[in-house]
Amino acid sequence: MSNKVRKIDVDGLRIGMYVFRLDRPWLETPFLFQGFIIRTDSEIEELCRYCEFVEIDIEQSDASLKTIISPAASQAQTSTPSSRSSGRVSILQRIMRMFGSKTAEMHREHAPGEFYKDTASTADELAVARNVHSGAVQQLMDVLGSIRRGETIPMPKLELVAESMVDSVLRNSTAMALLVRMQKTDEHASVHSMASSIWALVFGRHLGLDRESLTAVGLGALLLDVGNTKLPRELLNKTGELNDAERKLIESHVGHGLQIIREAGSIDNRVIDIVATHHERYDGSGYPGGLKGNQIPVFGRIAGIVDSYAAMTCERPYARTMSSFDAMRELTSLSDKHFQAEMVEQFIQAIGIFPTGTLVELNTGEIGVVLKENLTTRLQPELAVILDSQKQKIEDFKVMDLSNQGTPSPMIWIERGVDPGTYEIDTSEYFL
Repeated sequence: MSNKVRKIDVDGLRIGMYVFRLDRPWLETPFLFQGFIIRTDSEIEELCRYCEFVEIDIEQSDASLKTIISPAASQAQTSTPSSRSSGRVSILQRIMRMFGSKTAEMHREHAPGEFYKDTASTADELAVARNVHSGAVQQLMDVLGSIRRGETIPMPKLELVAESMVDSVLRNSTAMALLVRMQKTDEHASVHSMASSIWALVFGRHLGLDRESLTAVGLGALLLDVGNTKLPRELLNKTGELNDAERKLIESHVGHGLQIIREAGSIDNRVIDIVATHHERYDGSGYPGGLKGNQIPVFGRIAGIVDSYAAMTCERPYARTMSSFDAMRELTSLSDKHFQAEMVEQFIQAIGIFPTGTLVELNTGEIGVVLKENLTTRLQPELAVILDSQKQKIEDFKVMDLSNQGTPSPMIWIERGVDPGTYEIDTSEYFL
């Protein structure tokens, strides 16, 4: 074992220690991501519940703890199982129900982002994804309309919608994401729901969720705000600040949504978790239950991030639309406050800093649309320069890979992300 790593009993854990490895697969615990700094007592309690020993990375732990993590800690006994082991079978079964055994096996062999490979090009999948997307939007608008009329959700139809979206995202995650950035409709609810669902699928694909779990997370994200159909439209469209009574009424959409879903009959419990907890926050500041940390189900933590990102990057009556870059900066600022830091980091990796299809402004004043991310140099994607420095359209646009400029230091770089809708540009034409 490296001198930088120490194996210690969980009873010796302290806030500020960096947990490098567990004594069991990560997926058998609620922590999901490999490697994290202990920030709360509740995380220590969770580690004590699931593990007997962990390995601590001394270099990544708080400096004040380095003298405490002594080499003697590595001599901890491992032969006698503790009483904490009695619940491991049920824990493992619960995790397998959450992700599926195939996903658990994949997590043991691959890192995030390596579970799936594209089987279709963006251009090829875009033609198929257009039909899937337009059909899904229409189905969703019909469903929302029927709920407003007091009818029951036709859940089998929505499940088919979610499954068709899963198929598309598994073939190529870029095509559906590109359509989200271009979608325009007067029905804000369907725009937001579609965006949330697709971002959830792209994120889930990155995490390696199996197809069944992807369908659950996609369906749950479609239904996040179904309870809003029971609220006054004028309240949902209000542009000013909400008073306490209005805010309480808005928060009631979670309960309305759960009631609507349960009336539809049998449904995956993970879908219910998503709708019930997508407004809970990692620091306990969310609603309706004030859940904190790992009290929030993993799928609920996923839903909270994608719901917030979709809201930031979609047109809203009460706030300006953000560029993806600005939204990512906002999510980063909320790490370990509203959202688990490790999950925010993985979400950024899944979506990208300057995702395909986003508009950017270069230091030259020109406007480009990102064609392809460079995974090793995420701030230097391949893009098409489509507007000149005077913001006039370039008919014979040029393609440029910012990571391959052939000079010791880059001459051209991205100055900022451009908010969607700033220019009337159909970005899809650059992918056909």
